[in-house]
Amino acid sequence: MTQHPHIIHLDILDTDYAKIAAGERIPAERRQRLAWGEATLNRLSKQLARYRYDSLDQQGRDDLLCNIANTAGLFTAADMEDINDRLRRTGCFYLTPGERQQIFNWLQDELAIDLAVEPDS
Repeated sequence: MTQHPHIIHLDILDTDYAKIAAGERIPAERRQRLAWGEATLNRLSKQLARYRYDSLDQQGRDDLLCNIANTAGLFTAADMEDINDRLRRTGCFYLTPGERQQIFNWLQDELAIDLAVEPDS
């Protein structure tokens, strides 16, 4: 029996997919300032590009922001317990406006990246 490939149709433009695959450009001076390994910086770069270019709903954007926060070490174990508790109580994953703002502020302060603004192409 021959297996046929399973095709998944993405709801994004080819150009957006290329931008996601390339990752968000993190300025060199910011990369050096963080002194993280290349793998961590590449993961963060891809997460940022996916947040900016993938057509995600709010839950998907919050999930990516949470991943960014975990990559950057912004959330404590207590923060994650609060987030997981909300998920158990509501059955829905979401970040509070304050948690989102904490991540946006860190991105702006540490990486000079504003996810609300389209980067120069």
